[in-house]
Amino acid sequence: MAGITARGGGTMGKMTLGTVRSLSVTCLSELSWHDNARMRLDVRDAGGLTADQFDVKWTPGNAAGVSALLSMTDSEGRARTILMDVGWDVEYMDGVFRREGVDRLLADGKIDFVYITHEHVDHFWGISAVAKYRPDVKVVIPVGFSARSKELLKSSGHRGEVVEMAPGSHLLFPGCASVTFDQPIFLKIHGEQVLYVNVEGKGIVTVTGCCHPGVIALLEYAKENFDGFSGFHGIYGGLHISPFEEWGPPQDEVVDKLQGFNVGKFACNHCTGETAVRKMRERGMPVAGGTGRHGSKSILYPGNGDTVVF
Repeated sequence: MAGITARGGGTMGKMTLGTVRSLSVTCLSELSWHDNARMRLDVRDAGGLTADQFDVKWTPGNAAGVSALLSMTDSEGRARTILMDVGWDVEYMDGVFRREGVDRLLADGKIDFVYITHEHVDHFWGISAVAKYRPDVKVVIPVGFSARSKELLKSSGHRGEVVEMAPGSHLLFPGCASVTFDQPIFLKIHGEQVLYVNVEGKGIVTVTGCCHPGVIALLEYAKENFDGFSGFHGIYGGLHISPFEEWGPPQDEVVDKLQGFNVGKFACNHCTGETAVRKMRERGMPVAGGTGRHGSKSILYPGNGDTVVF
């Protein structure tokens, strides 16, 4: 593996984002694991959410993974392709990548880079399924990656460039920015990064892995930090509202605030929680549906193999 390059100088103030001509997101997999109860027991037995994810004795066969493919046309008409997150179980993710043709895209050098939102098991531990097809692909990680995760990346067979993104905003190319939120997350994880894509004539689309900084914080960030902000066209990904289907006043408050942002399209899955999706639909919020295929458990949200055009 090549050395890690730290990308410093994240913009902390207003950024001119620019635009892309188009954006579509294919949900490769939003199924972190197969059994919620089993996963919670694994964490509890390891000492709870303060345990190190590397020290948890994860139940064999329960892992799956989270991953999405972003396809854009930039302002100059050039195709841009980003693989966001790489899942957990390597065999499962290899099947996902072959099913959706990501294996060929990697092998042919058609994926610009792999973007890891954060180092949680279900988003990062499937990296070997990527290195198998393109060991020299660029990998972009947020600041705060642990030494054990960096060693996992190295042992996966990856030998390409690794870019570690400092806190703040980073323009990846006109119309697409990455923002690193420098904060602790459970299971001894630190830092999560999020993509903001400004679609010409439509507005900003936020593309997130798990949204640990909070979906309201992500939207407020865009309003405050992108020059010429013109509204939210969409949100894709896990919104971490009711990941284990919990519901009460805190979750109601999040949905209340979320409704006030007038987002044009919600393509929310993964840790959003089916309960949260139902509550959003009951309010008449524009939530995209899915097919419920390839292991996804509901047609209420975009799932495995579904593509959302923004």
